[in-house]
Amino acid sequence: MGFVKQDPIFYAGNELHRIKQEKIQAAMERAGYDAVMLFKAEAVRYVTDFYVKGFRPFMEPEYVVMVPRGKPPVVGHASGSDKLRIRFKSDIEDVRKLPHVFEWSKVISGMITDYGLQNARIGTDLPPFMVYEDLKTSFPGITWENAGPLWVEVTAIKHPLEIELIRNSIRVADLGVRAAIAAVRPGVREYEVAAEAEYVMRKNGSEMTPFITNVASGYNASMFERLATEKVIEKGEMVILDIGSVVKGYTGDLGRTVICGEPTPVQKEIYRVNRDSIREAVKMMKPGVTCHEVDRRAREVIEDAGWGKYQHAGNTGHQLGYGLHGDPEIHRNINVPLVENMVICLEPRIILDDQPEVGGSHIEDAVVVTKNGAEYLNDTPYDEKLLG
Repeated sequence: MGFVKQDPIFYAGNELHRIKQEKIQAAMERAGYDAVMLFKAEAVRYVTDFYVKGFRPFMEPEYVVMVPRGKPPVVGHASGSDKLRIRFKSDIEDVRKLPHVFEWSKVISGMITDYGLQNARIGTDLPPFMVYEDLKTSFPGITWENAGPLWVEVTAIKHPLEIELIRNSIRVADLGVRAAIAAVRPGVREYEVAAEAEYVMRKNGSEMTPFITNVASGYNASMFERLATEKVIEKGEMVILDIGSVVKGYTGDLGRTVICGEPTPVQKEIYRVNRDSIREAVKMMKPGVTCHEVDRRAREVIEDAGWGKYQHAGNTGHQLGYGLHGDPEIHRNINVPLVENMVICLEPRIILDDQPEVGGSHIEDAVVVTKNGAEYLNDTPYDEKLLG
């Protein structure tokens, strides 16, 4: 009988598929691009909905998608197994096999020529260096531009259908965080706690973990270790949990800190200040408020409480959606205003790097910017022992 045409893996439906492609086309028209050529795996999947191999875990280049203005996407793939996968699990019509990455330019040159783009303006993201150099030499008439601003325009403001998908991915992440909290006890290793979270999320529809599940206890919490190690959790330690899910391509990302046993007064204090910093930042979020202002408010709470020396050095938050750390970030140097339907994770933290016996506190909540403020999307409670 042979293969029967199927929907893409973890497909979000025809309506959103159409909406995303229309967003790309509209953004290209506004930017004056004749085409965009995207190499990041998440971009290839966003544009086509084809479930690219190695959607998140791997960095080696395997795909390219070219979107000519007014025309459907053209996809190049390096893996031989994708010949059938693309044919039966996507609606991509123009598919081309890519050779070794050092010779990709030969196939991409054919794409450019076939679509009459020899003298076009093309936005691109992360082309391999040798590919970019070859294409510049072969097509001196092409103007290559950074597609980053276009990508932010397309992805930062979510369609209502996307917001519902993110709600679901965060629901799954909430389940994972709750499972992790339930698994924290003296004598358990960090990676065992991570396994409980990942098991529950996969059972509830998560495609994968978008980053290494983070369970950091005791001295690992005081340095904000970014994975779950073989360390045994001990009584009296703060345990940082940073956990993510992916459902139909959309990411859920949440963070909590809990105490194993009974907290000290210092542990309680830094946790309460951390909780207050995120709450105060969310209170001021609404359309027109800048990313800088939100970042500043979270830091003011920590500094006013006397813990400024130990606060996070980088961004206070990031966009959430098809990717994990989208732009514009909530950062001291970013003056971009918030817009309704942006989905943002806020994650201030206080890490006592010179007091490993205390540890550190990291809280991350996801919110959607509404017409008049911001709405929390997750519901995992804060640790009552640390707030007591």
